[in-house]
Amino acid sequence: MMTSEEKMEILRTLVAFKSVNGHELPVAQYLQGLLEKAGIASEIIPAGDDRAELVATLGSGHPVLAASGHMDVVDVNRDNWKTDPFTLTEMEDGDTLFGRGSTDMKSGLAAMVIALIELREENKPLKGTIKLLITSGEEVGQQGAELLQAKGYMKDVDALLIGEPSGYLAVYANKGELDLKIKVKGHAAHSSTPALGVNAVEALLEVLDQIKDEMHAKMAGTNNDVLGGTIFNIDVIKGGNQVNAIPADAEAEINIRTIPEFSNAEILTLVNGVIDRFNAGSKAQVSMDVDMDIIPVIGNKDSSLIKLAQKVAKPFMAKVEWPEEKLAKTKAMFEAAGIAFCTTELVTLGVSGGTDASKFLIDHPTGFDYLMLGPGSGTQHQDNEWVSKSMYLDFVELYKQLFEEYVG
Repeated sequence: MMTSEEKMEILRTLVAFKSVNGHELPVAQYLQGLLEKAGIASEIIPAGDDRAELVATLGSGHPVLAASGHMDVVDVNRDNWKTDPFTLTEMEDGDTLFGRGSTDMKSGLAAMVIALIELREENKPLKGTIKLLITSGEEVGQQGAELLQAKGYMKDVDALLIGEPSGYLAVYANKGELDLKIKVKGHAAHSSTPALGVNAVEALLEVLDQIKDEMHAKMAGTNNDVLGGTIFNIDVIKGGNQVNAIPADAEAEINIRTIPEFSNAEILTLVNGVIDRFNAGSKAQVSMDVDMDIIPVIGNKDSSLIKLAQKVAKPFMAKVEWPEEKLAKTKAMFEAAGIAFCTTELVTLGVSGGTDASKFLIDHPTGFDYLMLGPGSGTQHQDNEWVSKSMYLDFVELYKQLFEEYVG
């Protein structure tokens, strides 16, 4: 059995790896060393450019529970951080741990690895298999999960647990995601003679308006009972380089969170149609790149995995202290997000954020025994990301019990 300090040291080490949208191979090698020291066989699958996946198994036979976490984190703006983002820093309250990836999702990853190691060290009798699938590239494109799925690592899996930061919520459904880059090619000219040029920025604004209007018309009244409606955002616009020159180039980035009723394929057809019609009547020419294309997933709300998680989580949830101010803020946050709030039971729900489940379950997007459950504070991708120390340590024990009871 590891001490609390040993568990903290593993999380400190993981946060110190600067695996910002890449460089996961050293993380995989470190975790493989921990697993091999405990006598757990594992395999590193190289993915090029200092990237890799890690697969480990404990037990044999069925049922097979796949437990998954990713090693990459998003970038940081150090000027906005109170602490060094790659040094896990404990605050004076003794519970708040700052660090990039502390919530998303190196605490969940560490907790899963430690739970597997402790089960092995305790020689717990298992009638089934725990398969640990540790991925690269989740934050942009989910390439690691796609690679492992293509290589057959999900073929014998009966249930999928992803340790993304949910806190004490049982997430069984995720929207899909499309990230689109709209590019416009015009023709440069002096701003005093605009007729000699083709203004790429103006063309971009026109085509974006057309895309937005058609999207909103299709989105209206199209909802999913679990996931709600499609979400459409224009998040980035770039164009021009000086005020007295007609811009020759412009581009925009669009983020769309998708539901089965308005599929990724339908959206791409719609956007391509707008672009084709625009190009037919414009001197500017528009093109589109698809930077991310992941499908929505809706699991089995009544799965044995979720029911077991609800049972196992109860004593851990009972330990959480709720001062009046914290309770009021948390209730308000949940209400704003349209989520039922409960301090004693794991509430089941669907969320807008995506997970590697979209690639792992590409052949089973509906009805699979899928659960997202992991330690977190709701600060993923934010400046001064943090996780609760007590929640992290509790999730080690929660995962241990969940693993053991599911395959025991």
